[in-house]
Amino acid sequence: MVEAGVSGAVVCSASMAGVSGAPNMSAYSASKAAVIGLTRSAAKDLAPAGIRVNAVSPAFIGPGRMWDTQVAAQAAAPSPYYADDPAEVARQMIGMVPLGRAGFPDEVARVVAFLLSEEASYLTGINVEIAGGSV
Repeated sequence: MVEAGVSGAVVCSASMAGVSGAPNMSAYSASKAAVIGLTRSAAKDLAPAGIRVNAVSPAFIGPGRMWDTQVAAQAAAPSPYYADDPAEVARQMIGMVPLGRAGFPDEVARVVAFLLSEEASYLTGINVEIAGGSV
């Protein structure tokens, strides 16, 4: 974009795991925290070229394969944080969300679409937490 002289927007995919750290997922949490740092740095570096860089950090999003995989992985990991029964893990995860439910993929997509739009023309270097009130 810089070489072509094209302004615009970039949205990076981070995660609440990178914001608050997720049990049994230290490497994933670290990689998503790095995405947030990269977003903030790139936003500063690319702003003079008219390129906005932001990130989104979804929390529990479901239903679907990613939700099922995460529930199963947490149930399989010996941990003081989650039960070993996937159904109970799902209840525990939802219990951590103040809105009392998982988010939906289209809720994430709408935030991404906003950040890519001109309606977000003065936003750069931010990380939007799409987490139902979780921190």
